[in-house]
Order: sequence, then structure tokens, then C-alpha cells
Amino acid sequence: MSQKNEELYLNIEKLPDYFQRMIEQVHIKTGAAAEIILPTLLSVMSLSCQDSFDIEPISGRKYPLSLYHVVLARSGCRKSTVYKLLTKAISEFEQQLEQDFYIERDNYERSLVLWNVKFSALNKCYQKALNQGIKVNEALLNLEECLVQKPVAPIKKRLVINDSTSEGLAQELGDGYPVLSLMSDEAGELFESSLLRKTPLLNSLWCAEGKSVSRASRDNYVIKDCRFSLLLMVQPALFDSFMDKKGKKAKSSGFLARSLLVDLDQIQQLCEIKNVSHSTELSLADLSATLINHLQKGIKRRENDEERHCITLAHDAQGAWNGYYQAVKKMMEPGGELHVYDDYASRFMEHASRIAGVMQMFMTPDSTVVTLETLESAVYITQWHLNHFIKKIDNFKEVSDAEKLLLWLEEHLVSNKSYDFRRNDIIKNGPYSLRRSDRLRPALEKLQQEAKVQLFEKNGINYVKFTGARMTPEELAERLNIPLSSRGVFILNNSPR
Repeated sequence: MSQKNEELYLNIEKLPDYFQRMIEQVHIKTGAAAEIILPTLLSVMSLSCQDSFDIEPISGRKYPLSLYHVVLARSGCRKSTVYKLLTKAISEFEQQLEQDFYIERDNYERSLVLWNVKFSALNKCYQKALNQGIKVNEALLNLEECLVQKPVAPIKKRLVINDSTSEGLAQELGDGYPVLSLMSDEAGELFESSLLRKTPLLNSLWCAEGKSVSRASRDNYVIKDCRFSLLLMVQPALFDSFMDKKGKKAKSSGFLARSLLVDLDQIQQLCEIKNVSHSTELSLADLSATLINHLQKGIKRRENDEERHCITLAHDAQGAWNGYYQAVKKMMEPGGELHVYDDYASRFMEHASRIAGVMQMFMTPDSTVVTLETLESAVYITQWHLNHFIKKIDNFKEVSDAEKLLLWLEEHLVSNKSYDFRRNDIIKNGPYSLRRSDRLRPALEKLQQEAKVQLFEKNGINYVKFTGARMTPEELAERLNIPLSSRGVFILNNSPR
């Protein structure tokens, strides 16, 4: 989980054989990079199985399989080519669903005409029975049975939309079919829309939470038992513009931490895809068949009002999951590698669990047990996306007072000739924004909590000991031309007092 640039590279050899083959086949047909193919592949897979399965990696923690992917790639990187190839089967299936809907709608309208005639007649009979006081109960029973038999209007199933506003998406999921994916290979305009200005809705949908929506100009509606996934492919410059304007809000709201980001502009060397012949060659037709099979099962599940299948982890995978969870938790502690990225880190294992569930349901569609190999691959993919998240966030984040002070202390260590800084000297000569006690004190307290500094008083003077310096006492002594054997214990010692 290092932030080194080489860890922004993708190594497909760390993926299961099934995914290596699929990436290879898409690459042969499109010439696109694996860094574009993999997130697009996972996105269409997530769409197809998100309404049939949930995953429960450990008891009591159940997650949907919905994924949010954001792919940053310049024009000419064949985003659209990959997108069209991998969504082709879904588009054709959606067209068939649309044709079925029109047939169902015609049948519904005919049935409704006949029902209205029957209802009108029975309603008149009931009114007559009430007026005459004869066979009232019988007439009422007939009328109630008719009301129960009123035809139900079919719901048009839209699986993929390419554009939407926040209000439009909420209404689509509340009034229409509650399983949807927003997918766009040219998402620049979406980053200017209300949808990404009002991220709480997207955050709720990622968590599969219900939501009640009130509108003064129309009826209220409730979003419940929904599944929603996201694939936004956009040019880096357009995304950077969004980050300049709305990045702080998008991050603080938690939307970016729920997204799996990859920026091809940050990758100096794209993954090399080696063409390897396999004795049991998988084809894109096999992928399409599995996609449609999962979609059909999800539709059937809703028609039969059944529960989603629950994916679990194999025993060794569960042990590994707990190990990864504890490792990430440790890195989120003050001073830890992921402390300042705890918004993403807190969801790290949920991301990995969702990805593992999606992957397993395509490698073994009839088994709901995630293997150790699949989990480890999912953790690797999540780590890859985390490194891209860190790199992108670091480019846009505002430097905190504590970070400014930490940098200043490091830069002035040699000129100070000691790890011990006088607090008054920092107020006089430190970072301009910290030359007031009320601004400096919180920054010092934060760094002390992170074990980066120690505050102490000596002879009535307040000092700041720089315990978190990158420069070692040996390096400082060398910079000051002081022999190691004669350096002062307190002068060139950065250990806590």
C-alpha cells in the first residue's frame, strides 16, 4: 500500500487466469490498455450480478456487489471501443426487454379496458344492492374480488443509462425498475451536472440504503431494495477541472472514497499484455452468456420475491480477510501510512469484498464461495485503485497547518542546529499562517498526538522537540560538520525526552 509511482502500474499476472484471458481477448479486439479493460470488465460484471447476490465476508457484514468505477484516460485511448464491446450483450438484452415491455403494455391496456367494464358493472350492482338492501354482502364481495384482480401496469426495465440528473436518477429508481447502472464512455458533462454536485444520493445508493424523496411539484416516492452501479470514463483534464471546483466537497462527502479510480496519465508504463494460447480458450461469447444469465436470474428473483444469494468466503480466505482488515486498521492509526486517507481506508476491505464477489461469480457462476486466490486478487486490485486515489487526492488536497509546520521544521532543522525549536522562534519566523498562538497551538497538538513533536519547557522557555524528523542525528551532525563522537546528547538527539 505504498504511494510509490511504480505501484500505480497494473500487473495482470496477479489476476486470476480467467481475467487474464478475458483482458487478453478484449485487447486483441480493441488494442486498448489493460488499465481501461479491467475496470470496464468489472463494471459490466457488477451490473449483471448486483441484483442476484450479496457478499458476507464475515458474519454480520453483508455488502452489495455494486461497484463505482471512474476511469481517466485521454482521447484516443479506445475507451469507447472497449465500452461498446463489453456492453454489447447487455444492450441487446435490454432491447429484448424493451420489446417484451411493449407486448406486456399492450396486454395490460387491453386487460384494463375489460377490467374497467367489469368494475363499472359490479360497482353499479353494489350501489343498487345498497339502495335496495338486498344481497349487499354478495355484491360487496364480488366488487372486492374485482378490485384485487385489477391489472398491474408493467414496469419498463432499463438496465443502463448514460446521463441523468440527481432528481431524474432518484425518480427512475423510485418509480421505475430499481436496478440500474449509470455508464458513460464520455462522462465529461456528467461531472458538470447536478448528479455529481449532490453526491449524498450516490453515497446512499452505493450503500444500497433506502431513501424517501419528497418533491413539492410531484408525488413523493421511496427508493427501496435498489442496486446501482457506476462507470464514468472521462478525460483527465475534465476530471481535474471538476476537482478544482468540487473536489473538496466530493472527497469530504465520501463519494471519491466509494469510487475505484484509475488515472492513465499517472502511469508512465502501461501493462504489457502477453498473447498466450490456452488449451481451453474462453471466448467473449462465454462472458456474454454469463452476463445475461445473471441478469435473467436477477429479474426472476424479483418476480418471485426471493432473497438474494449470499456469497461467503472459504475458511482460508476468511482468515486472510481478517489479516488484511487488521493491517489496514493499523495503518489508519495516527502516524500510520493511511491515517490521512482513512476515508478510503475504512472502506478498503468492503471494496475488496465486493470485487471478490463479482470476480467469483464469473469464474464459478454456480458456486457462492470466494476462494483465497480470488480474495488476494481483489485486494491487489483495491490496493491499485487506492494508490491512484492517493496520487490524485495529493495533487488537489489543501495543506493543513500541521503539514505546513512539519515541512517547515524539516527545512529549518540544519539552520536551527538542533531538534529542539523554541516555540517563540516558530511564531516569529515559522510559516506565515502560523505566526499566531491560536493557529500554532492546534497544529502542535495534532503533531504531538501523531508522535511527530514533543512539547516541553526548560528554564521557563517553551520548546518543540522534532521527534518525527526524516533526517537522522547522524545526518544532521554531518550537515553541521560536527564529529559524531562529540555531538551533544540533547542537541542532536531527536528521541522523546
